[in-house]
Amino acid sequence: MPVKNSENTDYVCIVFPMGMEQFPFLQRLEVRKRWRSGHAVYREAYFEGRTILVVRCGIGPEKAAAAIRKLATKPKAVLSAGTAGGLVPTLERTHLVVSSETVYGHDPASILHCDEDLVRDVSRACTLESCSMSVARLATVREAVFPQEDRKRLHVETGALAVDMESHAIGIEACRLDVPFVSLRVISDDFHSHPLPGIRETRIQWNAPCSLPGVLRAKWHRHLFLRRFASSIEILHPVLVRIVRQICPPPRLSG
Repeated sequence: MPVKNSENTDYVCIVFPMGMEQFPFLQRLEVRKRWRSGHAVYREAYFEGRTILVVRCGIGPEKAAAAIRKLATKPKAVLSAGTAGGLVPTLERTHLVVSSETVYGHDPASILHCDEDLVRDVSRACTLESCSMSVARLATVREAVFPQEDRKRLHVETGALAVDMESHAIGIEACRLDVPFVSLRVISDDFHSHPLPGIRETRIQWNAPCSLPGVLRAKWHRHLFLRRFASSIEILHPVLVRIVRQICPPPRLSG
């Protein structure tokens, strides 16, 4: 569904790739309406009288872009929120990255400059929540990047400090709507993290007794990865609450 109006409304659109990334934030909101379009799930919610649109777009740049193209109305601002991987050793897990720019990993010349006012407001919210934070370029890729040599290469080619799979695609669509955009990502897997073992590969190995030690290691790495992933997400929602309070107008009192 195309955007119906050409004027900005008062709501902020916050886009998450996965349900587990948005879950802690949703617990703070009153969801009034929920609908699905394609791979995306949209929730119109209220927080302290403010209207917010929370979108679960799905993983990957194509799904992320499609979710923004199907917005029914034009938001005041678009914020890409979720997790990211660190491309340099100095970014540790739970560190927050506010995007000054976003870029495609497969096309380093495709650079999007994020809205300066939003970058300032989001950075301030991180600081007030006493979070470790950097304002930096963020790369978006089509597939997860884990090996250190691949992370190094992506950092050198793009100048990005962190990588996700959605932000640049969301930013491009926000730019087409002439809507301010910024990304806020928490590092859930750092430069030294092990790859996330696939469930299918682990099940196949489980049927081969000689590979049992490898299976057990893979299951442990998967458990550890998901536990760290969940704890990293918890860093996001207090910052998001503060951001909403900062950039959304307070409710008007009648009378």
